[in-house]
Amino acid sequence: MANKRKEIRLNLHFLALFTLLTLPGTLFAETSEQRALDAIQQKYEKVSTFEANFTQESYVKMMNQTQSVKGTVKIKKPGKMKWVYGAPDTQTLISDGKTLWLYVPEEEQATKVPVESIYSSNTPALFLAGKGKLTRSFNVESVNEENKNILVTLVPKNEDQSLARLVLYANKKNYQITGSTVYDKLGNKTEIKFSRARINREIPEEQFQLKTPPGVEILDYTHTP
Repeated sequence: MANKRKEIRLNLHFLALFTLLTLPGTLFAETSEQRALDAIQQKYEKVSTFEANFTQESYVKMMNQTQSVKGTVKIKKPGKMKWVYGAPDTQTLISDGKTLWLYVPEEEQATKVPVESIYSSNTPALFLAGKGKLTRSFNVESVNEENKNILVTLVPKNEDQSLARLVLYANKKNYQITGSTVYDKLGNKTEIKFSRARINREIPEEQFQLKTPPGVEILDYTHTP
């Protein structure tokens, strides 16, 4: 279970980077450096659903290896999401806002945990449940432009976090989120890029319920003290 929870946490670190921007009421200081943040926030306060294809690259420093994977994502406020990862590590991560499922077909196993059990104080995952605000947990290190994107670099206020910094990428013309990068204190890096984004299309509620084939082992930790 420890490994599964670790894997879920790693996923949520960057999953929440998009979701945190969909939360209403997050206020940014009125400085010239943060005008881009205001525009990004205003853009995503109007978002109710988000769908996209994604490409993820994860660098593990200890192994000196980079793994790439492609998949699809569906997010529905507040806190509902479905991330489907393709080969080589096919898996599905689903939350209905209360319960989080991690289903790994190759292992014929699905892990079920309460969403709250995988949150730790001041991590980006808090934003998935609407329980945190960006400016309460992070300081803005810089806002820069690179090619067609605006890069917003954030650092956690809590030094006990495993995260070192977060970088959000947005199209500088329309402030549409195009990706993010998470750096942790161990030197690992996870980068995700979105493509073919669809916003505010109706997503049926059943998309956020896990359906597994017969024979799949269910590890239910929703009632663990």
